[in-house]
Amino acid sequence: MQKIKIVSLFCLFGWFVSFSSNAQNVEELVSKYTSENGQKYMQPFADAFSANLNSGLFHNAGINKLGFQIYLGIETQLAVIPSSQKFMTATTEGDYFPSTRVENVPTVFGPSEGKRIEDPNTGLVYVFPGGLDINYVPMITPQLTVGSVYGTDLTIRFAGTKKIEDVGDISLFGWGLRHSIDQYLPLPFSSAIGFYNQRFKFGDYLDASSSIISLQGSFSIQVITLYGGLGYEMGSMKISYEYENLENGQTEEIRFDLTPGNTIRLTTGFGFNLGPVNLHAEYNLAKQSTISAGLGIGFGYK
Repeated sequence: MQKIKIVSLFCLFGWFVSFSSNAQNVEELVSKYTSENGQKYMQPFADAFSANLNSGLFHNAGINKLGFQIYLGIETQLAVIPSSQKFMTATTEGDYFPSTRVENVPTVFGPSEGKRIEDPNTGLVYVFPGGLDINYVPMITPQLTVGSVYGTDLTIRFAGTKKIEDVGDISLFGWGLRHSIDQYLPLPFSSAIGFYNQRFKFGDYLDASSSIISLQGSFSIQVITLYGGLGYEMGSMKISYEYENLENGQTEEIRFDLTPGNTIRLTTGFGFNLGPVNLHAEYNLAKQSTISAGLGIGFGYK
């Protein structure tokens, strides 16, 4: 059952990460690490998860000064894992002496085959665990945006389930405020500045929060909208669970406090406005880049 809990961290509202056929038990892999090695091992997951949360938050920057505007849609996100996020530099632990730094050790997204080193003097072997051999992390979120009051609109993200057996509640809640800039300046395009904050909880096992400040711009030509933005990201992630060591029967608490590595992101995208129906897609360039696409219905936007 513990395996189900940890694997579920990679299953977000119906989207499943593709595991390789020889992927090992996640908690067994993580339990072999402590302190710095464990932080490095799980860091790519924090980076990908936070990058997904901060994607697909807007698809135009046009906000009326006054009047009713609404958009309701589904946003999908996909973090494509680069090779740099699949390997790390780790240090031998425990009885292996002297402590040795080793390059190209798999992270949680790395190859399933671990890294093996041997002391030429004593013959002592140290094995670093492998990863899940994952190339992408998908996500999907419902989103509602309403406005406008003096050029300001509100965005809400929401999803969750209640009382899953042996897991608890799963919830996502996010909010954001945007304010129009072009209402003050004679610009040839729409522009706005926004702040968004989101929090995802997975029972007592994962607590992640993410925020972004975003400068946005868009330009519409008939049914096509071109949009982009420059954002500054912040976030945190806490992973905590108990692992039962089958060798000695003891229960070990495993905990990681992670800070996502993304800071600056550049967004570029386009959308099709077919009456009230809007279809859009974007690419977000950052340390952990993402692709996002959405489909929804909107009324009252520029």
